[in-house]
Amino acid sequence: MQRIVRRYQDQIEQDGLEAAGLAVEGDSGSKYDDSDSEENEETEEVDLAERLAGIDLSNDADQSTLSDVWNRLTKSERDEFIKLINDQNLGAIITPWNPWWLAPGRSGILEIDDGSNAAGPATKDQQSRVPPVLDIGAPVSSLASKVHPSVLLQLAQASLAYVYMMRHLNGEPRGENLVAAFIDLATASPLLASRVADVYTSTHEALTVGFCNIDELMSSETKCTLLDDMLAIYADPLYVAAMVSDMYGIVGDLLAAGSLAKSGPKRSQIKHAERRLYFIASIVKQMRQEPDPWQFMAADIALLKRRHGSEAQALQRDPPLAALRPETCRSSNDPLIVRPHAPEN
Repeated sequence: MQRIVRRYQDQIEQDGLEAAGLAVEGDSGSKYDDSDSEENEETEEVDLAERLAGIDLSNDADQSTLSDVWNRLTKSERDEFIKLINDQNLGAIITPWNPWWLAPGRSGILEIDDGSNAAGPATKDQQSRVPPVLDIGAPVSSLASKVHPSVLLQLAQASLAYVYMMRHLNGEPRGENLVAAFIDLATASPLLASRVADVYTSTHEALTVGFCNIDELMSSETKCTLLDDMLAIYADPLYVAAMVSDMYGIVGDLLAAGSLAKSGPKRSQIKHAERRLYFIASIVKQMRQEPDPWQFMAADIALLKRRHGSEAQALQRDPPLAALRPETCRSSNDPLIVRPHAPEN
């Protein structure tokens, strides 16, 4: 939240007070309202950080925090913010992020991505953005007497968790986002924080469960975007290793961060995730020179993407219950969803 508010302020300063619409009559809803007086013009120039002093901007899940921030914005700032959202001009306040696994020039903001992302040839700049492959792992035989075949399916679900987390956090999983990053990973792929791993029988099952863990109302377009991401990563065993290393590093950074909020993940869960990712990293390290497993997984992912792509096209051609009066609702991570009322008698 802090970054978004700061970038919003920078955008206003760049456009100029007049162009941003700050010379607007204020209302009585905020003690920072605008007016034509010189005194209030001086108030407008006060740095936004000073006005937000004392608010924990990292706690953006607390409704009272959001209300406090909103009340400390001027009326024109609030109007401009609403206008940006209504116009879907999120790029004006959120810096577009290009996933390291995709060709540059593609937006990585999940809420506005149209699902058309596709893997492309890696440039030197893209290669420099690939997370380093950590020198971690041990011979798998020293870690387990027998490895269940479903471990690759668990890796697929963890991969889904990673690409979702990266897009959800706009490519910034560290710093103040460490806890949110871990929650995203553990939500989509509970095995990372659980002592008991789910045993899946197919890639389809593992990923379908992962999608439901994230959001049961996720659209087919969003699913295709995430599956495209996975295909780009599975196209190169080095990318698979880099992804697992990045997850391992995120968990390690969270452990090193020290004290955790009582409402956040438990330290025991984070330590378990670190051990689980170490085991997965060991398997990936042993299999990096074997292309067949990754090609097999990519083929399954492509089939699932084709299915969801067909569903999206079918919904566009023939929206279900289009004649019924719709009730709009917004899920936590997906674009606007229309849920129809039951027919009235």
